[in-house]
Parts: sequence; structure tokens; C-alpha cells
Amino acid sequence: KKYGKSHDGLAPLCLNLRRNGLMTPWGYYALHEPYQLTREDYLNGRVIEEPLVIYDCDWPVNTCAAFIFTTAERAKDLRQKPVYVLNHAQNNGRGRSSMSTLEEHQEAVASLARKMWEGSGLGPADVDIFNPYDGYLTFTQQFLEGFQWHGVKWGEAHDFYADDIRVEGPHPFLSSGGNNGTGRNRACLYSDSLEQLRGTAGPRQVTVRAETALAGCNTPDGNGFIMLSKYPS
Repeated sequence: KKYGKSHDGLAPLCLNLRRNGLMTPWGYYALHEPYQLTREDYLNGRVIEEPLVIYDCDWPVNTCAAFIFTTAERAKDLRQKPVYVLNHAQNNGRGRSSMSTLEEHQEAVASLARKMWEGSGLGPADVDIFNPYDGYLTFTQQFLEGFQWHGVKWGEAHDFYADDIRVEGPHPFLSSGGNNGTGRNRACLYSDSLEQLRGTAGPRQVTVRAETALAGCNTPDGNGFIMLSKYPS
């Protein structure tokens, strides 16, 4: 309502997340429902809580992931190419009630973005891979707009989704497939970021530069992000 957009504008994001998720061999949909959603499927999806339909909500699954952290010196001798942590920051916002307002979400993400830029020494134009949380697709636009990835400003996320956000395209948004493409495991946001920087993402490998990655979860007012890089500085 604030920006004159409609629920239909989320369709390209939803379909692209499923597409990326189907290219993730261990993902829920790749293993159990290996078919691509259509725009008609999405628009006719069962309403969960207006305006959200079932395809806007991640599917609860049981998964486990492990990531090894060590010193840069020791990482030089490991089998996998090292990926370096440039910054980590977290928000723990306390809204006025159990349901945060749009303004509270936007303020929280803007604050988190400032912490990430100040701590990493990077800016929006320096981030190649962006894997923000997508538990509900209405969350995702807050991160995209708050971090201004690829120049997206407040209220412009739906216009961005209508552009080419495929992994083969110029704006490979959420190359992991996110939680809506792989099931609610959340770890995909980080594993894909590592794989993209290492060049081991397989069919999901982006065609643009992949030297830095930003990933985080979960809700806009209680979120932790990590900035990763192929290089230590």
C-alpha cells in the first residue's frame, strides 16, 4: 500500500527461488517435488494470511549444516579454497508489539546495513552475491531495499524482481534458492555464498563477478549478516 505495489509483484521472485532450489541437489523440492512452479500456480496459491499465499512461506524441514572456522594461516593448507570473513553484525530489535511495523523493519535493516558497510569497508556496489532471508517473501524486499543491492531503493523491490534475476543474468538475486527454494534450512544462504566464491556452485554458478558475498537470517528486526570474501582484505 505504501508504494503502490501488489502481491502479484512477488511472483517472479517466488518462481526464481524455486528454479534455483531445483538446481540444489539436496534441497527439499529437488528431492521431493522436482517441478517448476508457474505464474498461474503462484497466483492461485492457497491463501495463508492475506496477502501471503502458501508459496510465499518456506516449508519446514529437518536439516543440519556445519561450517568450519579457523585462522587464515591454517586455512591456506586446507583442501577447500579458503573464504574470509570481513564482518559480522546482528540486530536484536524490540518492536512495540509482537508484530513489527513496516517502519520498524525498515529502520532495523537500514541500521544493520550501516553496520555491515562500516565493519567490512565495503558498500552496496561491492557485494557480488546477496543471499538474504526469505522465510516469508515480504521479508526479503526489506533486505534488498535496505541494503540497496544493485541500486534498489525503498519501494523498488518488485520492479527489480521483474528484471533478470536468474543466476545466468546480471542480477543473480538469492542464487541459493533460499528457504523457499530448498526448504526451511537457512543454511543454504551461507553454503551457496561459499560455493559461489569458490566457483563450485554447479548449475547455480553466477556468470557475474563472484568475489564477495553477503548472507543472513532471519527476520528484519532480529537478523545476523556475515560478509564473506575470496580475499582476506
